[in-house]
Amino acid sequence: MRSSFPTACLLLAVAAAPALRASTPESIPLDEARRIVEAMQQKRVETVARVLPSVVCVFDRLERGGGSGVLIDEDGYGLTNFHVVAGLLDTRRGLGGLGDGILYELEVLGIDVTGDVAMFRLLPPKTPYRFPHARLGDSDRVRLGDDVLAMGNPFTLSEDYLPTVTHGIVTGVHRYQEGVRGNLIYTDCIQVDASINPGNSGGPLFNETGEVIGINGRISLNTRGRFNVGFGYAISSNQIKRFIPALRAGLLARHGTWEATVEETIDGRIVFDQVGWSGPAQRAGIRSGDELIGIDGVRIRSVNQVLSLMGTYPGDWPVLVRVRRHGRSRERIVRLTPVEPNLRKPFLPDPEVNRRAVERVLKGYRAWVFGEDGEPGPIRGRWRVRREFHPVGDDDFAPLPQTLIVSFTKDGWRVEREDESGTATALDRQTFFLNTEAAAVEEPPGDPAWSGTDRRVLTALYHAWTTLLQPAAERDDVELEHAGGDALVTAMPEESLDLRPLSDETRIDWPVLEVLQMPIDETWSARYEFDAVTFEPARITLVPVEGHPRIEILLSEPHREGDVRLPAALEVRGEQRNYCDEWSRLEP
Repeated sequence: MRSSFPTACLLLAVAAAPALRASTPESIPLDEARRIVEAMQQKRVETVARVLPSVVCVFDRLERGGGSGVLIDEDGYGLTNFHVVAGLLDTRRGLGGLGDGILYELEVLGIDVTGDVAMFRLLPPKTPYRFPHARLGDSDRVRLGDDVLAMGNPFTLSEDYLPTVTHGIVTGVHRYQEGVRGNLIYTDCIQVDASINPGNSGGPLFNETGEVIGINGRISLNTRGRFNVGFGYAISSNQIKRFIPALRAGLLARHGTWEATVEETIDGRIVFDQVGWSGPAQRAGIRSGDELIGIDGVRIRSVNQVLSLMGTYPGDWPVLVRVRRHGRSRERIVRLTPVEPNLRKPFLPDPEVNRRAVERVLKGYRAWVFGEDGEPGPIRGRWRVRREFHPVGDDDFAPLPQTLIVSFTKDGWRVEREDESGTATALDRQTFFLNTEAAAVEEPPGDPAWSGTDRRVLTALYHAWTTLLQPAAERDDVELEHAGGDALVTAMPEESLDLRPLSDETRIDWPVLEVLQMPIDETWSARYEFDAVTFEPARITLVPVEGHPRIEILLSEPHREGDVRLPAALEVRGEQRNYCDEWSRLEP
């Protein structure tokens, strides 16, 4: 029986041979065709065997219900649909069965109600313990006709927790499926003909190499019964990647809006119709009548495409938008406003889940700075600051330009001005800081006499080099929380004439960041942003409670000094371009 499938495929190939000969110089020999088909089948069997252990059968605490999920790391973190775990939210506990026949305790973490995604964690039976897991792939590379594998627990058939496997092809990409009362919206999703039925929800959609390219969640049903009529839909893995930091931290993930609408003109252009006053698009400089050319490097061709793309972003996420006005193209970064999902009951983050997410990021950060075996602790640093333009007060600006030397220790900082001969002179507060009178050279953070933007920048950097590098037991009084994710998006300069080429399908793969947030005074917080894969510090953003633009500290050029690795360059800049300092690291 095993050879019947290759033979059938072979017969189909032979039957099509007259048509193929018109486009190929010579036909494939029968034995060679059989070998190719059997090799493809063997590769698929091996892929199934490799990824099958990562598939989870999801139940409630009484082993009722039936849904699916997939593990994405060795610590037991996994993905599923929100509608699979919605019934578990009262206790946030359930059960997850793996192909090893073991039923594990399952903990529900964060949820994305709008996008129908949730994250869970299987609790290990002992420590240390490594769970089997699958790798998230790049869903932007999916093409029509690609082979796919769907795995899960349809109709609760998997009594031994071994998932059901179905095989098919991609029959549609960038599909849009409307939701219910603003929830469970499938934007930019993948359409497949692999058999997906009730119980498959939350299970993985694999590509032919065994990467997860989507989470299955929706099907088109026969009107007389709940079974698949040939169309299944999976939430794209690239959309999910943007939400994983928030989901892992146990947060209620929110999607974003730019508070603007677009329409198609008679000549086929896509233009902004309405731009909300003081909304994200308007603040980024976009105006009604601007032509929309691209979103994150993708060429825009229709209004539906815009709706599909914009539905895949979290709230407070930066999106690169290219517009054309009066024949000139410009790039703008639009930071989206979060939209509250419709929930029957409030969803409150679990502080313990959030704390674990914080410690996971800080552990990675300390390993990046000191190495896996390094001894964590505060570090010293000296920086030369080239000040181009900089606010001293609300309406005053410091003389331009000037060079400063800033030194950090575990006890505080010291600021000096360097003259042309290289001589450094300590600055008093009246020269350098806002609303101060007495002269001072060095003081620790938290002194009420220090105020203004400078103090906030120095405080944020001080905590980056000290507080965040200390073990948890030594920072008990620090209000530190995981705030979800962000992205490191860059726009071409306003005066640039050579903009990046646009793609028809593939978005720019901006680095996803994990964000930790802590207050630095009564009105401002610092957001410490780390690469989600390497935990390299990428950016510190000073965020006001209200009424002020953000200040960004970009960290770059990692450099190792002895056993310590730190950024060798910083750029401090304001959203309204009234603040620009360039920092370069000096030898201690």
